[in-house]
Amino acid sequence: MAKNDPYAALRIREFNIFLLLRFALVFGWSMQFIVIEWEVYTLTKDPLYLGLIGLMEIIPAFTMALFAGHIVDQREKRNLLALCIAAFSLISLGLFLLTWDKIVANWETTTILYCIYALVFFGGFLRSFFGPTIFSLIALLVPKKSILMLQLGVVAPGKQQQF
Repeated sequence: MAKNDPYAALRIREFNIFLLLRFALVFGWSMQFIVIEWEVYTLTKDPLYLGLIGLMEIIPAFTMALFAGHIVDQREKRNLLALCIAAFSLISLGLFLLTWDKIVANWETTTILYCIYALVFFGGFLRSFFGPTIFSLIALLVPKKSILMLQLGVVAPGKQQQF
């Protein structure tokens, strides 16, 4: 390995697995968010309700951001990440059940919408913990020198820095 190799972190097997897992989770949640929007628009045919989805997610994510970062710093990161993934999985299960006709056949549209908004709100709450947990785990997986070089490689590729 070169002394100032900006790609040294990418040669760490655990970090590569971590990046793959993070990509899969974010990709899956992005697809789920599109399906939620499609389902809400199918139920209401009103774009205002689509805006409420974003509002239900940003309110807890924004208000809990500082508190979540502090809590993440105090807790064990791997267990917190596993808890966040498990809770997001339960939210996904709840959203699936809300689209199943056998479950919601006799429910009113407003009841289904309120349940979707509640799950999205809880997802925003979890998202405020997920971000700090992910970024704090990087420091546990990658040596400090490699993190610094990875950041310099992204910010200023080709520059020779002396450390």
